[in-house]
Amino acid sequence: MSAAGVVRLSRSATSVVAKAASGFHLLRIDGYSQAKTVLPGEKISSTGFTVGSESWRMDYYPNGRDAAARSNHASVYIQLTDDRTRRPVQARYKFSLLDHAGNTAYELPAETGSFTGIPEPEVDDHYYHPFYSPRPRMRAFRSPAAAGDEEGPGCGHEQFIGREELEHLIRDDFLVVRCDVGLTEMTCSRLAADEIDNWEDDDEGGEAEEGYFGAPTYYPPHPGRGRRRRQPDDTEYVKWCLAQRPGEPRIRQGR
Repeated sequence: MSAAGVVRLSRSATSVVAKAASGFHLLRIDGYSQAKTVLPGEKISSTGFTVGSESWRMDYYPNGRDAAARSNHASVYIQLTDDRTRRPVQARYKFSLLDHAGNTAYELPAETGSFTGIPEPEVDDHYYHPFYSPRPRMRAFRSPAAAGDEEGPGCGHEQFIGREELEHLIRDDFLVVRCDVGLTEMTCSRLAADEIDNWEDDDEGGEAEEGYFGAPTYYPPHPGRGRRRRQPDDTEYVKWCLAQRPGEPRIRQGR
């Protein structure tokens, strides 16, 4: 066939799968009687935790988040700590307090918020020895003005629970705050690539081989009549793409 007679077809398909990701984190505070003496605006932060593919941190303010005025309420917030995430992330969150048996003693309804990533706070180096101790994560009392601790918008409750109601729930001087997080994640992959210019084949039709970027290249099935490939059919290609199951490995067929 002359170069002028070559027909080039280029087709491709993308698979996008939306899945729910959820998880929770517990922040246990021992010595509540001392924790409640901190200044307004000072917080107790959890270590980082992961839900979905995002990193999060929980902040508990015994005397409220507003540093300008002493509050009769505790505040709780959740922060997205991965500053590499340039786009806002929408997530559902719910805060609750647990009793000694792990049951919910107090909770507020779940809410949905938009989060923007902030840098992780620096660690607190008190009592850190470079040879004998692993570098600790910062989780001590911190003020929003502390160096390296950038206050992000986060989402949460300025008036999570009143002091009087909270102290009725305290037993053995410790407190457990639970934060549930849920979000929707999208995974995107190249489903199939098909770029054909009427090359010859080997009498064995209907197979998918590795193509560009690791995606399978679709070769439609056809009767073995010589070595010249017939003109591919768009309908067959579309049906093949629709028949693929998300997440299943696409193996080479035939041979």
